[in-house]
Amino acid sequence: MFYDIMIIFLIHKLGNYFYGNFATYATYCFAVPNSPVNQPKRLRASEGVNWFAESWRIFNKYKLKWIGAMVLFFLIPIALGLLSSYAAEGSQPMTFNQLSLGIVIREVIINLFVYWGSYCFLGGIVLLAHQTAKGANFNFGSLFAGFSTKKIGSFLVLMLMSIVAMLLLALVAVIPIMLLTKGNLSALEMLPMGESLVFIIMLMVISIGSMMFWLTPALVMLEDVRPVAAIKVSLNACFRNIPAFLVYSLIWFGVIMAFGLAMTLFAIPIIFVLGVGGQLLGAGGEQQIWEVFIFLTILSGSVFTVPYSMMAIGLYTSYHSIFPEGYLNKR
Repeated sequence: MFYDIMIIFLIHKLGNYFYGNFATYATYCFAVPNSPVNQPKRLRASEGVNWFAESWRIFNKYKLKWIGAMVLFFLIPIALGLLSSYAAEGSQPMTFNQLSLGIVIREVIINLFVYWGSYCFLGGIVLLAHQTAKGANFNFGSLFAGFSTKKIGSFLVLMLMSIVAMLLLALVAVIPIMLLTKGNLSALEMLPMGESLVFIIMLMVISIGSMMFWLTPALVMLEDVRPVAAIKVSLNACFRNIPAFLVYSLIWFGVIMAFGLAMTLFAIPIIFVLGVGGQLLGAGGEQQIWEVFIFLTILSGSVFTVPYSMMAIGLYTSYHSIFPEGYLNKR
């Protein structure tokens, strides 16, 4: 009950804020920058390697603090999810037919808040990467700079536009498939290279969606660029540097594959030992072994905070490489 009241209160306050400032804020979001702008540089494909290397350099300087920041980044949505589950305990429906509209609305709102907060947090990570790259000390307070009243509205608009863009891109991807199969998706298997065609279309959709919003956290956070203008700039800059982004993506594909392989090789002997040990020690021993396994799983999972941190920092390194003097010409 308290949780529902809190959500209603937040919606009411946000509604009053944006309704009362709608004209001003709409003008802000869609306005074109008044100051002169710098055009995005067209970089060589090898620059993707430099983005990765620079991300590592920034991360390595304060590695433990970056890991802590990334753990915080993942713990906040988990905590919100647990809070939601705890607040909804006893009111969850037993069957699908009993699913109430209120529960659906509450879950959607919670997920939107988490998504919104992730955008704000990414803005803070970009700011922190910029500060540490310029020689400043690591300041955890910068992680929450995206939640300031000056930035939080812009990130809300970016979040909503990203949802709309993904829905439109998904629709664009589905239309040619439906036309080719005449509405019968099972006929896709009969088409030559049908599965390959779906893969190519989905890859294009994901790539375009990523390019639209890749540089937006940096543009909004560091230069106060309007959300709609930031999306246009990001798409244009990424299109001009597709070779560099392709190399950068391939590097991360190799890194993630290597991490996945290492984790698999790490897990296999542990699972084998747990299985044998549980049988030898009985039920009590098996419980203790599984507790150790859970601990080791959490410990090994923390290893992935390293690539996750570098991926987040990569939002800044790619932006700084494409706009070495910034997007807005402040001279």
